[in-house]
Amino acid sequence: MIKRIVPLLLFAAISLLVPLCTVAQDSSDELQYRKWRVTLFPPLSTNGIDAPNYTARYSINILGGYHGGLDGAEIGGLVNYTKYYSNGIQIAGLSNITNGDMSGLNIAGFGNIARGDISGIQIAGGLNLAVEKSSGLQFAGLGNFAKGDLEGIQGAGIINASWGDISGLQIAGIANIARKDVEGLQISGIMNFAMADISGLQVSGAANMALKDIEGLMVSGGFNVARENASGLMVAGGLNYAKNLEGLSISGGANIARNLTGLQIAGLLNASETATGLQIGLINYAREFEGVPIGFISYYGNGRKNIDVRFSDGGFTDIGITLGTHRVYNSALFGYNTLLDRDVFRIGLAVGIEKNIQDSFERWRDDTIFVNQEFSVTHQFENEWSRDLNLIYSYKYLLGKRFSEGFSIYGGPSLNAQITRVDGANDYTWYSLWSPERKGREYRFWVGITAGVRFFKQKAPERFRDQFISW
Repeated sequence: MIKRIVPLLLFAAISLLVPLCTVAQDSSDELQYRKWRVTLFPPLSTNGIDAPNYTARYSINILGGYHGGLDGAEIGGLVNYTKYYSNGIQIAGLSNITNGDMSGLNIAGFGNIARGDISGIQIAGGLNLAVEKSSGLQFAGLGNFAKGDLEGIQGAGIINASWGDISGLQIAGIANIARKDVEGLQISGIMNFAMADISGLQVSGAANMALKDIEGLMVSGGFNVARENASGLMVAGGLNYAKNLEGLSISGGANIARNLTGLQIAGLLNASETATGLQIGLINYAREFEGVPIGFISYYGNGRKNIDVRFSDGGFTDIGITLGTHRVYNSALFGYNTLLDRDVFRIGLAVGIEKNIQDSFERWRDDTIFVNQEFSVTHQFENEWSRDLNLIYSYKYLLGKRFSEGFSIYGGPSLNAQITRVDGANDYTWYSLWSPERKGREYRFWVGITAGVRFFKQKAPERFRDQFISW
């Protein structure tokens, strides 16, 4: 404990002695030059109490030194202190302090402080502090602090903080903080925080936060937050949030944007007030949506909300919760085989597109007739839930008629393929055009038929040609 306190007491004593040694000189232009100087501690030096009036090429401070400037190299046992500037190399056991500009290299066991502009490198076991503009490199075991603008690199074991604009790179074990604009790269083990605009890249293990606009890339293992506009790419293990997003948002958990123009991909939830583009997730939601939804549930305030009941060849009757836009829809399917003498259930997902009849048949002018093209995959299981491979893939071409906004009927052919490892699964189909076997899997291919009814909210979509013209 005593070994730790003594250097700090010496540093405090030297700091108190510095004002006593200051003489009435206000400009570094009047400094006198000496090639060598040696100091025990102020004012015990080769320059005596006039030390603040001198600069030197070589300087040795046994405990600590207080001088006017440096134009070369300086070594100090504890502290090196220059009143006006430091140009060159400073090495100190405790701290290097420059009251003015620093150009060169500072190496200290604890901290480096420069009250003027920095053009060079600061390396410290503890802290680096730049009061004015910093152009160069700061490396510290604990933290780097730049009160002015930063053009360069900050690397710290714990925290990097910049109160001005950043043009460069911040790398920290825990956190990077920028109070103004960032043009460059922030990388941290836990968190990146920017209070103004970002043009560049944020990468962190836990969180990225931008209080204003971001143009670029945010990557986080936890969450990304852009409180204003985000243009670019957001990737998070948990949550992405942006007030206004133009670009791509990918999350293992949820993507939330007040206004979206682009693409959202989530393991669980995509949610927006207004969205234009593509949403891929288990659950998709928007009050107003124009685009393509792909998910188990895609619920939109201005979209379709249907219940489908359909019968397909092989005996399956399915109930589908059909949501999405009036152009593109998703169906969550739940079915039961009513023709077999045993219980066979299935669940599945369908993605479909609905077209106005004139998109397929130009001369057929009836807005109540529609065409659905749909792809589905279902998992069949018997008696109780099983994960054994037993899948049916289907492409359906369905022609339908809408009698009102709440009721329609449809039907048409389907192309089907079954892949199974379950014995007896071949009787889900009435026949097969081709039935190969490979590596314990049975394959069956056939042409079938589907017929169904659709209830609740639905309406005729625009013709593709008319929609493209409006866009």
